Amino acid sequence: MGATTLILLDVQNGIIDMLGRVEMEPYLEHLASALSAARSSGIKVIHVITAFRPGYPEAHPTNASFAHVMQHGLFQVGDPAIEVHAAVAPTPEEPVVTKRRVSAFTGTELEMILRCTGSDHIVVAGLITRGGAVDCAIGDGFGFADYDEEVHRVLMDKVFERKAEVITGKDWAAKLTE
Repeated sequence: MGATTLILLDVQNGIIDMLGRVEMEPYLEHLASALSAARSSGIKVIHVITAFRPGYPEAHPTNASFAHVMQHGLFQVGDPAIEVHAAVAPTPEEPVVTKRRVSAFTGTELEMILRCTGSDHIVVAGLITRGGAVDCAIGDGFGFADYDEEVHRVLMDKVFERKAEVITGKDWAAKLTE
C-alpha cells in the first residue's frame, strides 16, 4: 500500500457553532485523538473548509444548498467561522483546501495534492454525515458526525459500508499503533 492521507472535512468553527459546541465536544475529542494518532504515524493530513468570496460569486442565487448561507452572509473569506476548529488545527505542513461547492473535489486542488503526495488510500473524517460534503467525498474519492443520530446510523451502517470500509476513529487510531 502507498501513502495514506487523512482528510478532515468541514471541521470549522461555523459548522461546529451550527451543530452546537457543547454537543460537538465528544466528537471533537475523538477526532483530535484520531488526528494525533495519524500525525504520530506519519500519515499526511489535509484540512478542507468551506468558504466563499464576498458577494458569493461561486453560488448561483437559486442554489437551495447555499441560500441560507448567502442570505445570512455566512462563511465568507476572513470570517472566523471558516477557520478550522482549534481542536484539530492544522500544522504549518498540513494544507488547507478551500471548497466552494459541496464536494471537496469539485473545483479544488484536493485531487492534485493527493496525486502529488502519492496518496492512494484516503481516510475521511468530518462534518456532516447526511448528504452534501461527506457523501460527496465518499462518492468522489471517508469519522463523521451528524445532528440526527438515526440518519447518521443508517448512512454509516447501510449506505457508506457499500462504498468504503467504515471504522470508528478510535478503532482506526488503535490500528495505527499496532
